[in-house]
Amino acid sequence: MNGKIPEGWREVVLKDIAIINPAETLSKGQPAKKVAMDVLQPFSKKISSFSIEPYNGGMKFRNGDTIVARITPCLENGKTAFVDILREDEVGFGSTEFIILRERDNVSDKHFLYYFAISPDFRDVAILSMTGSSGRQRVQTDVVVNHKFQVPPLPEQRAIASVLSSLDDKIDLLHRQNKTLEAMAETLFRQWFVEPCKDGLPEGWEEKPLNEVCEIFNGYAFQSQTYTDYGQKIIRTLNFSDHWIELNGLVYISEKMAIEFERFYLKRNDFLLVMVGASLGNFAIVTRDILPALQNQNMWRFRAKEGFSQHYLNYRLRRVINEFLHCSSGSARDFFQKSVFYEYKIPLPPLKLLNSFEETAELLFFKIELNRYQIRTLEKLRDTLLPKLMSGEVRVKV
Repeated sequence: MNGKIPEGWREVVLKDIAIINPAETLSKGQPAKKVAMDVLQPFSKKISSFSIEPYNGGMKFRNGDTIVARITPCLENGKTAFVDILREDEVGFGSTEFIILRERDNVSDKHFLYYFAISPDFRDVAILSMTGSSGRQRVQTDVVVNHKFQVPPLPEQRAIASVLSSLDDKIDLLHRQNKTLEAMAETLFRQWFVEPCKDGLPEGWEEKPLNEVCEIFNGYAFQSQTYTDYGQKIIRTLNFSDHWIELNGLVYISEKMAIEFERFYLKRNDFLLVMVGASLGNFAIVTRDILPALQNQNMWRFRAKEGFSQHYLNYRLRRVINEFLHCSSGSARDFFQKSVFYEYKIPLPPLKLLNSFEETAELLFFKIELNRYQIRTLEKLRDTLLPKLMSGEVRVKV
C-alpha cells in the first residue's frame, strides 16, 4: 500500500498484528484432522473437506486461524482458507507448504486477518518475495512478516470483516443449497432407475448402446499462442471443479477466430469427461452461466440425440464412469476409449418415466443455475469491495 495513511489507521509489520505459525502440540502418530493443499478452493473462505490421519508432520492450526499457501502456483491461485472445522481446543494439521496466521488478542480480528491475507496488499508482497527454482518457488516468510502494512483499528477491522463475511456466508449457503439439490436429483435417479434394475430389467424397459442415444465429440487443441485477453471463453479440464465448471484461470480466443470453431461451442447441460491424464474420469456439467464457451482438447462432450433425455444421460454416465474407474480387472485407462463408451449398453425406461425425470431434474437443475448466478454476483461484489475496504478507500461506520 502506498500513499497517505487513512485517518485512524496505523502502519505495522505483519508480526505486530498476527502470530505467525503459532506453536501447537500433536504427538507423532496421533489421529487428527488433516487439510491437504488440494482441498483448498481458490479464493474460498471455507475448507471444503478434510481427512482423519495420524500426524506425521506439517503445519498445525486451530479454529480461527488462516491458512495461506506459500508455494507456487497455489498462492497465486488463491489457496487461502479460514479454519472452522475443528472442535474447541482441537488441533488440526496440514501441508508443510502452509503459512498460519493467528489473531493477536486486542490487536487484530481473526476474520479480518483472513480477508487481509487474500487482499492485493498482502498477496502482492507475498508473491514478489518468492524464491526458488522454477515451479517450486516459495514465499520468503521473513520478508512478508517484516513488511510494513497499513491497518485499521480493531473496531474497524471487525466492521470490515462483518461486511465481507456476510457475503461469504450467503455464498456458502447457496453452495450448500446446490449440494442438497444435487443430492435430491441423485436420490430420485437411484430410486427410479437403479433400484428397479437390481434383479434385471423391469417389464417395458430395454437396453441400448450409448451411440444410439448420444454423440461423443472431442474438443479442439487450441494453441496457447492464439489466446487473447478477452473474447470467447475456452473451457479446459483445469476449469472442472466438483463436477461443475468454474471461471478461474480462463483463457480466450478472439471473436473473429472463434467463428472458425462453431462446432466446438458447448450447450447447456452438456456432459464433459476428462479421458486422459491424471484427472482421468473427472467430469463436469455445462451450466448457462459459463456460456458461450468453446470445448478444449482432452475431454469428450456427451450430448443426447434429439428426443432423448440429457438429464437421464448425465446421471447414467456418472455410474458408467464410476464402474470403469473401479473395474475389477485391467487398467481403467483401457476402458476410456470412445469405441468402448459407444458400445456400452445402458438401461432405458419407458418414455413416460423418462420424460417425468427430465421435467423434475430440469426444475432442480434450473434452481442450481440460479444459485450459481447469485454466487457469481456476490463473489464479484465481494471481490470489488475487498481491496477498497482493505485500503481505506471505502470506510465502514463503526
